[in-house]
Amino acid sequence: VKIVTSLLAVIFLLTIGCAHTGPAIPRAELEKLEDEIEKEATEVYVHDWRRIWKVGIKILDTLPDGSVKKRADIGALVGNNSEEIAELFHLPSDKGCVVIEVAHNSIAKDAGIKSGDLIKLMNGNEVDDRRDVVFEAGKTNTLVLERDGLEFPCNVKPKEAPYVRINLEQTGNINAYAGFTGIQFTLGMVHFVENDNELAVIMGHELAHITSGHIPENVSVAVLCGIFSGITGPFAPLAFKSLYAPYSREKEREADYFGLLYAHRSGYDIEKGIELWKRFALEIPKSRSKSFLRSHPASTERIIRVKKVVELVK
Repeated sequence: VKIVTSLLAVIFLLTIGCAHTGPAIPRAELEKLEDEIEKEATEVYVHDWRRIWKVGIKILDTLPDGSVKKRADIGALVGNNSEEIAELFHLPSDKGCVVIEVAHNSIAKDAGIKSGDLIKLMNGNEVDDRRDVVFEAGKTNTLVLERDGLEFPCNVKPKEAPYVRINLEQTGNINAYAGFTGIQFTLGMVHFVENDNELAVIMGHELAHITSGHIPENVSVAVLCGIFSGITGPFAPLAFKSLYAPYSREKEREADYFGLLYAHRSGYDIEKGIELWKRFALEIPKSRSKSFLRSHPASTERIIRVKKVVELVK
């Protein structure tokens, strides 16, 4: 009886669940389109990663000496390999690391390194992750590269330069943030800005968090706020926000100010930041909020801040 009842229930569900969906979609046609979309998505990802990296290193090169830590560098953006990356650059496998981009007037460019080169060995050691590609200033390093199916050695002698790791996350969320491991941009943020001037306003802001030492300070203050708010029991989350939000807003204002100066010094038109924050105000309504519990200043305030800084630099 149970088996028959179950079968009748399944038949009933299938019967009432039938819908008129139009022409059938052949599986082969669907898989072909999925492959095409994956390939195009990888192209977009690589293009956007190159874009934020170029803006980032341009601003880094103009920061006051000692603002950020230096690292031996050759001026190349190196990324981990994958099936999608290998297919995009026509590489033989998904092993090793790939040179995503090379900066103009850099050691890498002078050495003949090109975008799409596969790094297989570094000083005789296999390269499996981009964290394996770490240089020592003033020391000649030998890379074994592969290009168009041919392997060849390449000697580079890096020099110390301001360094911050710049990553791109494949998510549609509109966000960018600075952390202990560097700066993270999302695809959503890169597509939200309309030009490199707007991108530089965001990049300068995140770099200012690093140069001002906000990251370790934020952690320390958050811990203290957590301790004090803990004594409020069920009101702890609200108490934490009440204590932490005013501090956070001041740090965000400081990052806005210095970030605009950094972007301006790098040759970007920071007046474009007015349109950027206006777009935030119009398209992300919660950014207009002036709530005491908000960790960031309202977008309307940030519009005026850009105007004031533009007047200042003029």
